Amino acid sequence: MLKNSLSFKIRDIFLITSGCILFALAFVLFLEPHLIAPGGFSGLGMVINYLTGFPLGIAIMLMNMPLLLISLQKFGLRFIASTLYATVLSSVLIDVGGGWLNAFTEDLLLASLYGGLLLGAGMGLVFMGGATTGGSDVLSKLLRLRFPHIRLGRIVLTVDAVIITLCAAVFQNINLALYAAITLYVSTVVIDGVLYGADIAVLSYIISDHADSIGTKIQTKLERGVTYLTGTGGHTMAAKQVILCVVRRNEASALNELVHAIDPEAFMIVTEAHQVYGFGFLSYGRNYSNGGK
Repeated sequence: MLKNSLSFKIRDIFLITSGCILFALAFVLFLEPHLIAPGGFSGLGMVINYLTGFPLGIAIMLMNMPLLLISLQKFGLRFIASTLYATVLSSVLIDVGGGWLNAFTEDLLLASLYGGLLLGAGMGLVFMGGATTGGSDVLSKLLRLRFPHIRLGRIVLTVDAVIITLCAAVFQNINLALYAAITLYVSTVVIDGVLYGADIAVLSYIISDHADSIGTKIQTKLERGVTYLTGTGGHTMAAKQVILCVVRRNEASALNELVHAIDPEAFMIVTEAHQVYGFGFLSYGRNYSNGGK
């Protein structure tokens, strides 16, 4: 048990450290040289750096410190300690890298795209390690405690939109805000890909008069479990069996063909499922935090 716990800690530190390196490279090579500020405290840090020349990394770190102290009681020591490590490391790497490395490209579109790619990959790894890079996510979580009726995603989006708008006003260039929006979108997509890309499953509800045959085939041919739910047809009021089945995304086509071969009239509802725990999918005990910039 102790060995497993230690291996998880080493894995988390490795993921967080690797993520911080990619996070810093996103700013040093692509975003900071072109004033592309994709929201969060990093965006505010770029404004401070632009107006005063104060180092970007240190600005990000100093803004996060009081926020992390306020959050300690709310979110627990382990989360805050991991986030503090990620925040300090990424901030130091941004300032050190800025003194050694130059912009990778002069093309703003390429900078926004590849900056978002590195940013998302870095943040995704940090989240997998059970931490965040601080910033607007921690602030958004605190705001949600005060306004629980508002969805967290909307709070994060609102905070980032306000910061991007502020950056555009300070830099006096609306195009930079548009490029920042591209970076923000790309990073969000990449984060989801890093966290859930390999774990996206397909959840299917299958309604058929041949439920027993279909369920048996799913278990024998696809080697996936099924659950039978009891339903009642709204039009006929007849009893129906509903099959609940979860398969990997690459198995979805085989499932569709299997069902159609047995009952071409079967009614199927198919949707994506994330973080499926249990045999054949994710193991329990690992969950990913959302994070900020």
